Amino acid sequence: MELDLPFDLNNKIDKDITSAFNTVDKLKVDDFTILKVIGRGSYGKVLLVKKRDNNEILAMKILKKKEMIIRNQVIHIKTERKIMEMITHPFIMKLEYAFQNKHKLYLLTKFCPGGELFFHIQKIQRFNEDATKFYAAQIILAIEELHSKDIIYRE
Repeated sequence: MELDLPFDLNNKIDKDITSAFNTVDKLKVDDFTILKVIGRGSYGKVLLVKKRDNNEILAMKILKKKEMIIRNQVIHIKTERKIMEMITHPFIMKLEYAFQNKHKLYLLTKFCPGGELFFHIQKIQRFNEDATKFYAAQIILAIEELHSKDIIYRE
């Protein structure tokens, strides 16, 4: 069942999202070639795309504004964008581009093949000791970087 919510620009929540996703270079979906869907979630989907002007391969996270508002995620997505923009660390995805249209928000990062850690845990059930040390070290270093910037990761 889809809720029909108006999205006029006088709506404060919509203005909050809109202001957080303004971009200088005015990118749009047509600036990318969609290669395939690489993930789906409760808030949207992730596509593998190629930027048309330079053939850069990226992951494009697409979020529906309606869903962000319905699920009370406006502050969360604004914070996610801000953090991804400001952090430069080998174990944290960096935001390359962000833009929007009337109904959707777009976050683009470099494509990191291999998928999410959770996927691999589900697939093999249990990591051996070396793999556990490897992933634990990466997670600790990423969290340490966030904490050094006074960001607390809550998951």
